[in-house]
Amino acid sequence: MNLALTEMKRAKLRFGLLTAAVALLVFLIVFLSTLSGALLRALTGAIEALPADGLVYSEASRANVQASRLDPALAAQVADVPGVADVGTMAVLSANATVAGQAGELQVIGVGPGTPSEPEGLREGRFPTAPDEIAVDASGDVALGDVVRVNGSSIDLTVVGRLVGTQFGTDTGWVTTPGYDALLRELNPGLPVVPINAVAFTVADGADPRAVAVQVEQAVDGTLALDKAAAVSALPGVESVGQTFGLLVGITFVIGVVVVGFFFLILTVQKLRTFTLLRATGASTRGLAATVGAQISAVVLGASVIAVALAWGALQGLSTGLPVTIDPVSISGVVAAVLAASLLAGLLSIRRIAQIDPATAAGAR
Repeated sequence: MNLALTEMKRAKLRFGLLTAAVALLVFLIVFLSTLSGALLRALTGAIEALPADGLVYSEASRANVQASRLDPALAAQVADVPGVADVGTMAVLSANATVAGQAGELQVIGVGPGTPSEPEGLREGRFPTAPDEIAVDASGDVALGDVVRVNGSSIDLTVVGRLVGTQFGTDTGWVTTPGYDALLRELNPGLPVVPINAVAFTVADGADPRAVAVQVEQAVDGTLALDKAAAVSALPGVESVGQTFGLLVGITFVIGVVVVGFFFLILTVQKLRTFTLLRATGASTRGLAATVGAQISAVVLGASVIAVALAWGALQGLSTGLPVTIDPVSISGVVAAVLAASLLAGLLSIRRIAQIDPATAAGAR
């Protein structure tokens, strides 16, 4: 360890440049991972926040909530399926609205309070119980008591709750089923029946959500039923976003590991004569390998600290409308993965050290 630190102190520029290069690569990994996580949460938050075990759509919807149309009476049929414990309807309206005096797009979701379609994630206030109340998950500064009005409607919805992690692609407002019905009937006079988009269900204790979903499809004609995990994965855009960001993060990760591996390999080749003399004077292969490992760890950990600080600063100034936050657990996983992969890449250097013959230091060979 002393040998490793001593060399790093004497070659500050060399190791400083490497640390800066690795810091930029780790920064990209952290930044892209955090941004992709925030984007995916914005796309899937409304579904992931449900306490439901599965969702039921119309058969032709291809698991697209907004493309699904169901008769509200179908919820009772789903509730009668063996293994289903409780159900709740879910209706979605995409509209332009004024939220706290600011115009923008709003997803209005009507659900049954206290049912599997009522989302978790309440951070302030309460969930709506009256038709003229709304709980919002918005990127702007929305406070309790603010008024929301959907364009074309005369109904003022009072904000009684604020949620986090329940967005559905954009700012999202949650209202009661009666509130949603009143809003949609005003926007569409003469509408005979207010359709729903999905039925959320929970399963009985010990039941398998996938198996129950299959039973729902078989028992209720014209439906497509998925467990919650499958419903989240099937949302439009989730797969493409995940693959795109995953590819970017993967490429950056590989580049970072290659940079560290080749730097220490070149450094080892340059110091072969020094390592040979050390072996000849009694230094063990294990001790020299520990020196390389200590230097790799110091570079990666130092670079990670710089990268996290840069990512935090960049995300603070980022204006995306998404709830972007740095997750300590996720960041720890990224750093651990980079460190482990870098140490594995360092085996190339250790292999060269292990091949050193101490006798060559005395000219025996």
